[in-house]
This record gives sequence, C-alpha cells and structure tokens, in this order.
Amino acid sequence: MLVVDNEQKIANLVKDVLVALSFPDRLVFTASDGYEGLEILRKTPIDLIITDWELHPNEKYSKLVKSAIIRTRWGDFPPTNGANFVDCLRTSSKSPNRFIPVIMLTGPTQSNHIYYARDCGVNEILMKPINAEDLARRIIAIADHPRDFIVSPNYRGPDRRRKLANLPEGAEERRKIDMKIFKNTTVAS
Repeated sequence: MLVVDNEQKIANLVKDVLVALSFPDRLVFTASDGYEGLEILRKTPIDLIITDWELHPNEKYSKLVKSAIIRTRWGDFPPTNGANFVDCLRTSSKSPNRFIPVIMLTGPTQSNHIYYARDCGVNEILMKPINAEDLARRIIAIADHPRDFIVSPNYRGPDRRRKLANLPEGAEERRKIDMKIFKNTTVAS
C-alpha cells in the first residue's frame, strides 16, 4: 500500500489505520507528494494507492530536470492535486503502473471535484474524516468487485459504470468486443 499526502501526520494516521486493519507495517509506504509517490512506485511493488485530493509538489521537487517532469494530455507539469496525480498515473508513458487501484481522500467538497477525480481514473472516493470501517469497505470493494479497466482516447481508468441494469440494445455485445480488443492490446508502461 502507498499513502500519498502532503501532511505527514495524516499519512501516518492512514498508515496506522491500515496497520490496525492487519496490513503489515513494513508493506505500507508513505509519500509526501506525487513525485515521491512515483519514485516509490518505480522501486516497490504496490497493490493500492490512497491519495489525498489536496496534493501539491514539495519544494525539493520544484526544480526538477525536464526528464523528470510528468507528461500528461495537458502538458508537462508537477501534479497539482490528487486527481492530477491519478491522471498522470493513468495516462503518462512514464507511469510505473497505469492499472493500480486508487482511493482518493477528500474533505467536504463540491460535486464537480468528485466528478473530476472520477474522470481522472480514481476507483473509490472517501470523504474525510476517515474511519477504519469506511476505509476497509472501500478496500474490500476494490478487492472483491474489481471493475474492468477502460482504455479509450478520452478516459483511462476503472469502468465508471457500477450497475449493468437497463443496458441499451447491443451494449452487452459491444462491451464483449471492447474487452476482447483491450485484452489483445499491449499497453506500454
């Protein structure tokens, strides 16, 4: 597990919750911003990321060389919030793992922030203050009910549709074809 938060106290609190939920302490890593998170992802196998919405680059990363900058569809820049960090994970050719599940932590916010995070490829969103039970439910939902990963020109991330009821005519067959194409497509990492 990787917890990405600018505030070390919050990252440690989330780590403590994960340890209390029986995740081994030595397997829960913390990062203070998106760049440090990417460094950890490049060196360590991670199964899940928990990131904060309010995420900005630390001073030590403000003067990076051009080759270290993350390229996204919006250009080269450091991730300025958690959703941009997730978007970088999903779309950058330098991403260490485009398919990793992500839980976004956010304070009370506007619905457009939630839609933006979802559209960047977040698997689950959890409002602060967090508690162990809610976090455990989100982790279990990701583990027990994984959603297909969608790769399209306008979106990369987990299938945003949670219900399959009332599909339009032909949609089920189209999804099967799309999944065959996806499974036969090689995505560069």
